[in-house]
Amino acid sequence: MYSKAHILGVGKHLEPLVFKSSLSSRSVLPALARPFQQQQQQQQSTSFSSSTSLPVVQLWPTTTTTSAAPSTPAPAPAPAHYQQQKKYPRKTLTVPSVYNGYIYISEDPIIESSLLLDPNFPFPGIPPSFHWTPPHQLHTYPSSTGTPLLPTDLPSKAAKKPDYVFAHGASGFAKRRRHNKRRPYHTPKQHFYSEQMGEDAFFRRCDSFGISDGVGGWSGLQAADPALFARQLMHHAYLELERYDDKNDPYFDHYEDVDPVQILQKSYEASLLAAEKEGIVGSCTACLAVLRHDELRIANLGDCGISVIRQNNYIFRSEEQQHAFNFPYQLGTGSPDQPKDAQVFNVKVEKDDIIIMGSDGLYDNLFDKEILAIIEAQLDSKKVHPLEPQQLSDALARRAKTVSDNRRNVDSPFRKKAIHEGFYYQGGKMDDISVVVAVVREDGSPDRPV
Repeated sequence: MYSKAHILGVGKHLEPLVFKSSLSSRSVLPALARPFQQQQQQQQSTSFSSSTSLPVVQLWPTTTTTSAAPSTPAPAPAPAHYQQQKKYPRKTLTVPSVYNGYIYISEDPIIESSLLLDPNFPFPGIPPSFHWTPPHQLHTYPSSTGTPLLPTDLPSKAAKKPDYVFAHGASGFAKRRRHNKRRPYHTPKQHFYSEQMGEDAFFRRCDSFGISDGVGGWSGLQAADPALFARQLMHHAYLELERYDDKNDPYFDHYEDVDPVQILQKSYEASLLAAEKEGIVGSCTACLAVLRHDELRIANLGDCGISVIRQNNYIFRSEEQQHAFNFPYQLGTGSPDQPKDAQVFNVKVEKDDIIIMGSDGLYDNLFDKEILAIIEAQLDSKKVHPLEPQQLSDALARRAKTVSDNRRNVDSPFRKKAIHEGFYYQGGKMDDISVVVAVVREDGSPDRPV
């Protein structure tokens, strides 16, 4: 319960002392404020501009000790100092505030509550109709459960987000190519943090991973090397993510703000420079996934795929991006597509969730139900809990390879797509196959240094 001294102290420096509200549950807590003396009320009654618009979602009368609410509620003039708050966009909350006996729901940015007690906080005045209601007379809007919310119901500190990491495994097969179709691969002149699988490439970290697929349409050009371009893209993506763990790098302080699209953009720019230096051309599709606490941040451009599986059910599955059949979005030489064109997803994950990322060699040969069946078989074969990601990635890659090599008596997702587009096609799709399997685990390492 708030003491009288606390309320009096807060009322000097706040517009209202506002408690968090929830629009989803339609519950709102009343605002608390110290009453002003009559002369202060008169001075501040002229400090509001009727031309300033306050973003009002809804308003309703509140209990007031000064005057009764008007019979027909109408939006009151907006406090001018709301505009001054916009230079503090550190946190955006949906909060209620009281003015002229009405509660306003505003989306304006406000400073963290700990800074509101600073006497230098730029609030020129508090609306004159604020009042203090004893706790037993608090007027609250009922929540969805029918239980009114009181200030004492609020948690004193935000719940800590869970810290998760990946346990991962990776597998794959390079497509068998005819001798006259093989490209003159350029020998890498540096060490790569990415791994090659035919013209596919991938990288893995404890908090992120990615896959790129070199586009095969470059065959016939002497300088073309989509395999090297794809590997460079994943290599530079790995290096960009490493910067968030380097104490001497400015990115270290922005660990929570990592954006996979920005990672893709920076690694793409670095890959273009490297390709120009190497004298090669090429392009590739790409998919990146970054884990922060319990949030999986995904950027996917082209026909690679990623899915999240919980208790042997899909909770997320990406869709391919194509300009036309078998013509995916791609990054590289002469391509109009850019990293900003990638699909972006944020997925909440839980412990033991299974994340499967693959090139189109996986998803063009295995139906979703087949992937679930393989996961179930892995869990039932040895009754192993938690699941071993390397064993699962091996099983998925082997099955995709079997379908890929069968050009007759087998159905496949690629065959269905081809028939839908009017092409006659039989069997699986012969292609490079890359699979990365990550299982969400609790992080048992010490806290990240600051």
